Amino acid sequence: MLKKYLVFIVLLIAGCAEVPDSVRVVDGFRLDRFLGTWHEIARSDNSFEKNLDRVSAEYSVDDSGRISIMNKGYDVELERWRFRRGKAHLSGDKTMGALKVSFFGSFYSEYNIIALDKEHYSWAIACGRDRSMFWILSREPVIDKALMKRLAAKADSLGFDTTKLRYSGYSGKPKDGGN
Repeated sequence: MLKKYLVFIVLLIAGCAEVPDSVRVVDGFRLDRFLGTWHEIARSDNSFEKNLDRVSAEYSVDDSGRISIMNKGYDVELERWRFRRGKAHLSGDKTMGALKVSFFGSFYSEYNIIALDKEHYSWAIACGRDRSMFWILSREPVIDKALMKRLAAKADSLGFDTTKLRYSGYSGKPKDGGN
């Protein structure tokens, strides 16, 4: 367990206010519309989500105006739900889709919204500070195959390796309830 936290700390420390070369965060971003639950449809594999399936994140603003995040994922190896509370703030211009997120104290990492359904806020593509981490997200746990194909093609066109996408397992039901 300590090894996982050390890897996580290194990833957070490595974060600086960046997006990958030739990738831009969305403009016209509205936090009030982004709040709520997002389901992870696909992701690049990463160590801090190892063995997790049916991952979702719920974004809310507390009474003091701070962004709170509750991540939830089903650990297929341990056969139980795992939860992680985090916090975030907008990074720079409030109308740009750039956030700083933290799930470990005062260490923050980049979370960049690089594609977004601006009309309905029904899907998004997000990435970290480089191309090693990215996510395809949706308000619904399952999305249309044609839309998934378009979003993967968009990520591919931005230089992300979509050949190794890890797809969510929302189609099955976990043994102890949940999503």
